[in-house]
Amino acid sequence: MRRRCLATDNLGMTAPKQKGRFGFVIRFELGLLGMFSLTLVTGCIFFWMFIIGIWAGQTILQPTPGEAAKSPLAKLAGVLKPGKQDPVEPGASSAQKENMEPATEMPAESAPASETEWAEAEPSFFALQIAAVRDQDRAQQDVAEWRGRGYEAFSLPPEDEDDPFIRIYVGKFDKLADANQLIAKLEKEEKVKAYIALLPASRLKSP
Repeated sequence: MRRRCLATDNLGMTAPKQKGRFGFVIRFELGLLGMFSLTLVTGCIFFWMFIIGIWAGQTILQPTPGEAAKSPLAKLAGVLKPGKQDPVEPGASSAQKENMEPATEMPAESAPASETEWAEAEPSFFALQIAAVRDQDRAQQDVAEWRGRGYEAFSLPPEDEDDPFIRIYVGKFDKLADANQLIAKLEKEEKVKAYIALLPASRLKSP
C-alpha cells in the first residue's frame, strides 16, 4: 500500500503540465446575460458603421455648386423654367377685363372711332340699341311697347344675310352727350343695358 502511494506521488510530480503555445492559456467564460450584452453591443457597432457609411457616401458623391450649375439637368431646368411676365399697365388691365367679359346675346353695331369720322361720314345720328330679336312680329311688339312708354322707338332689319337679328332702337340724337344721358336714364329707370350706335339716315324708314 505504501509503495503504491509513493508511486502515485512520483507520477504526479513527473507528469508535464499542458501549456499553450506561448506558455500560458487565456479562457473567457460568459453566461447567458453576457452573451446577450455582447450581441447587442456588436449589433449597435455595425448599425452605426452602416449609417456613417451612407452619410459619407452621400457627402462624397454630392456635386459642388459649380458642377451642379453645369450639369445637363440644371441646363434643362433653366430652359423649362417659365420667364418673367412683363408688367401690365393699368390701362391695359382694364381693357383686358372688358375683353374677358362674356358676350351678350344682343349683338351691337360697331360705331366709328371718333366724332370727326362721324361728321365726315354720310348724314347719320346716334341711337340706343336696346334689343335684338329674330322674329319680325316680336320686333313690332317691342317697338310698340317702348313707344307706349314715351320713347321714340324703331327697328331696323339686318344688313347682312348671315345676320338674323332685327335690332330695336330708341332715340335719335345728333350729339353723343345726349345719347349718354338717355343711357343713364334707361339703366336707372328701365333697368335696361343699352348700346350707342351710329346709324346712317338712309337706313331709317318712317313707320
